[in-house]
Amino acid sequence: MRFAHYGALLWLFGWTAFRLLKLRHLEWVSQDEGRTALTLVAICAPLLSIALMLVSIAAMMGAPIASLDWPMIEAMIIGTEMGMAFLVRLALLIAGLCALLADRAGRQATLIAAMCFAGALLTLSWSGHAAATEGGLGLFHRLNNGVHLLATSLWLGAICWFLMLTVKAQRQPDLIPALPLLRVMHAFAPLGVGLVAAAALTGVINAQLIFGLENSVAVLSTPYGILLVAKVILVGMMLAFGAQNAAIGRWEVLDQRHETAEPHTALLRLRRSLAGELLLAGGVIGLVAVLGTMSPMMPMMM
Repeated sequence: MRFAHYGALLWLFGWTAFRLLKLRHLEWVSQDEGRTALTLVAICAPLLSIALMLVSIAAMMGAPIASLDWPMIEAMIIGTEMGMAFLVRLALLIAGLCALLADRAGRQATLIAAMCFAGALLTLSWSGHAAATEGGLGLFHRLNNGVHLLATSLWLGAICWFLMLTVKAQRQPDLIPALPLLRVMHAFAPLGVGLVAAAALTGVINAQLIFGLENSVAVLSTPYGILLVAKVILVGMMLAFGAQNAAIGRWEVLDQRHETAEPHTALLRLRRSLAGELLLAGGVIGLVAVLGTMSPMMPMMM
């Protein structure tokens, strides 16, 4: 459930924000592109958030969900920081959904939805490890984690958009021109590098705030540390796929001899590479969902 919840929130902001940042001026990208999937995920996200909150309350109370009563639920939601973050998240998700459904989701409505989804994503920093830090350092930890989530979300949104457009360019070349799509992917490279750098830097800061980098050797011998290493490896593999994507796009754009036939061959290579990168991203989100329930601290470090 945590995996589905994280994945939905990351995808919602990344998909809408990347559409506005990089694709809004492209005539060959329809305004309704991916609209059905976006609406379905936007509907499911608040339901997932409610379900996850109920499960979390039951776990904290040590009771089955069926035994929860309203006073107990109200006390946990109103009386805790996690509960207040849940209320804000739920309100933002519903507002984002309403914005998408309003006015057939024009650009202005999509901008409002993206802002709502960004806010909902940021509320995740008020639970888990980031919420355990107190005071001014705690606020910094939450904000740092928020930047980490936003950068990661945009990266995920770019992968999903490029994969969908690449598949469509292969199947319907009359609707999605190959070479212009490759040019867009080539132009994304500077932003992609910036997103990766932001995610990496904030990730290192998160690690320092959670367990202290000086304790890395001890932490890496724990189940938490093992999963953390697995996450880093998967991210490294994603970077390798991203570098391959950039190299393919750069080669096809700069070498004008490939304007006729080669872009379609490049699209096939990109499709496979992007699919592999997206699969790895799913693995990373799954590991993050599990890591959020674990403690990195060893008894000797307490």
